[in-house]
Amino acid sequence: MPVFKIIVNNKVVNIQTMSMRFIPLTICFLLIACSSQKKLDTDAQIIRFDTALYQYLTQNEPDGFLDEYRTFLDEYGEKIIGIGRSDSAGFYSRLREYFSESTLMQLYSDQQVLFSDISALNAELSSGMEILLKQFPELRRSKIYLHVSGWLQNVVVSDEILSLSADKYMGADYSLYPEFFYEYQRQNMLPERVAPDYLLGFLMANFPFRGNAEVLLDRMIYEGKLRYILSRLLPKRKMWEYVGYTGEQHKWCNTHRDRIWKSILDNQHLYRPDYFTTDIYLKDAPTTATLSPDSPGRVGVWIGFQIVVSYMERHPTTDWRTLMNQTDYVAFLKESRFNPKKVR
Repeated sequence: MPVFKIIVNNKVVNIQTMSMRFIPLTICFLLIACSSQKKLDTDAQIIRFDTALYQYLTQNEPDGFLDEYRTFLDEYGEKIIGIGRSDSAGFYSRLREYFSESTLMQLYSDQQVLFSDISALNAELSSGMEILLKQFPELRRSKIYLHVSGWLQNVVVSDEILSLSADKYMGADYSLYPEFFYEYQRQNMLPERVAPDYLLGFLMANFPFRGNAEVLLDRMIYEGKLRYILSRLLPKRKMWEYVGYTGEQHKWCNTHRDRIWKSILDNQHLYRPDYFTTDIYLKDAPTTATLSPDSPGRVGVWIGFQIVVSYMERHPTTDWRTLMNQTDYVAFLKESRFNPKKVR
């Protein structure tokens, strides 16, 4: 499941930190002065920068071959792979040098095969965007790209760009992953996670967290709101997919939901400002450390989703704008009448 670091006007704001073996595995959102002045075209056709760059690298194309991607290329070079803007001296030499490593090029080659046909992805993403923009017609959608970063920044969101690094979605059993990623990380490195992660990135950029980041209740409900909207944008997915769980993980939480909730309350974790403890319930991890060793990670996200679903079932006329603007999380919980004994 994605772990987010948002960069707003070049200032890094950590949302949640993934336990990783080295920094390049961090999945990031680059958020650069997003505007909401222009209305969107709902047709979300992905621009294949990944394919153009692969052709440039493998077929000895001239440097000008990538000129039509100049805006994205600048962000890609400077913010994603860290070699500078495309107009800087020696940029194209550094670009070729970056991709000269044989393992990285094997990854790139495999990615081109796996993502050779993205027509189904385009259709699902376009459908999700169309639903979202009916609720929020004022939002501006950036052009949507696909890139390969060599396991660096994953989702990039700017005023003009929404891009995702396809090399993080090669499949849980992809041969190059085990050396660099833990098993719990790999479970969501799947091609079918691409559309949800595009949409989550767009939602987080346009609806940043408001509340006390140290309070578990605030963070859970915010994460739950995002998953609730995602569930309406991609209605054909399974309930557990919106949280990034497997069916077995979802079943475990359903089976133990009463015990999970009781543990949160008994340990006074729900309302007490404590960023470290709150993060335990929300970060990507093999387990939720405050609970049973059999628990999955991110149980707080799962519970938050359940609370928001319960709220919306009791308030079916609430529109999404009103939902996202509600920041009295104590009142929200009360009005949801969340019942941990009710199995979904």
